[in-house]
Amino acid sequence: MSNQMKTLLLKTAVRTFEDLGFLLPTEEVDDEQAEATIQASAIVKFRGPFEGVLVIRLFGDPLPELAANMLGEETPPDRQQQLDAFGELANVTCGNVLPAIAGYDEVFDLDEPIVDWESGEDSINEPGEATADVQLGLDEGRADLLLYVHGNVPV
Repeated sequence: MSNQMKTLLLKTAVRTFEDLGFLLPTEEVDDEQAEATIQASAIVKFRGPFEGVLVIRLFGDPLPELAANMLGEETPPDRQQQLDAFGELANVTCGNVLPAIAGYDEVFDLDEPIVDWESGEDSINEPGEATADVQLGLDEGRADLLLYVHGNVPV
């Protein structure tokens, strides 16, 4: 795994969770966060100078707060709006990390995010180890981000 790619994924994820979700992620995960069960997963496939997939899994119960913050609501929205907000966060994260990796002149096509509630099953089967992976501690759980990249990557 490229340390530079992992660093770019970490910086992008932290910034997106802070700016879009008004959450304060940490690089440290405590025992409770580490043992939390999966709440939802989001997958964004992309194509461009290289192709691949970004997978984000939320554990614990961060989704209601994330969605309420993103929508500017006092109380958590309904389940579908929570999933939509999570899909948007995944899309923005993917859309920001790819130019950070490839350069800002490169163009990528992103598929619509696929979001799944609580099954723990990703609707994509990526062989092998992720190219870069990051774990973030959140107040109500954690987020795992896995980036799978295929093709010639500049970093």
